[in-house]
Amino acid sequence: MKLKLLLLVLACQGVFAQTIQMNSVDKNTGTRTIITNNHKTGELAPDDSIVRNGLVFFSAGYQHINKSGNNTDVYFIELNIVHKDNTMGCLKDGEGKIIITFEDGTTAECSQISETDCDPVGYNTAFALMPKKGTSAIMKQNFDKLLTTEIKTIKVFTTEKSPSFTVKTVSKPYIMKHFALLDKTIKASL
Repeated sequence: MKLKLLLLVLACQGVFAQTIQMNSVDKNTGTRTIITNNHKTGELAPDDSIVRNGLVFFSAGYQHINKSGNNTDVYFIELNIVHKDNTMGCLKDGEGKIIITFEDGTTAECSQISETDCDPVGYNTAFALMPKKGTSAIMKQNFDKLLTTEIKTIKVFTTEKSPSFTVKTVSKPYIMKHFALLDKTIKASL
């Protein structure tokens, strides 16, 4: 009986285990990129969605850029949103954003840093952990908060609509594990 219980616990931990999708350094530029997987097992499935009202898949990422001797660290969230709604408009580079509401009631605005995405079926977009004219300090502060505070909702601002997605209770610790793994991977590379 105890052995079966132990095996069940280990199997459940594996389901919620977080993994790295990309951990690479560009040989030409020296830019290091780390991104977590947006799904728990083998292939992406609807059960991997972090929200109750739709299909939203979540990854966390980091880039260390060394340009002309200036080091820049970029912390970001990557969202894959399947919406199948051709009235959603676009997530526009320089204009798109999300607002994260944490369980403690505070919010963080994150600005779009990926190319414009007008796909009528879904978006695959990255958002820096800071507002459009934010600072590296704000980005790092938001990253540190995501290590310790669960996300309650994510509001996405497109050119036409601003849907709000409520994070599933079971997904809240899973999202935090993205940032814990990212933090661990960054520190291991220093």
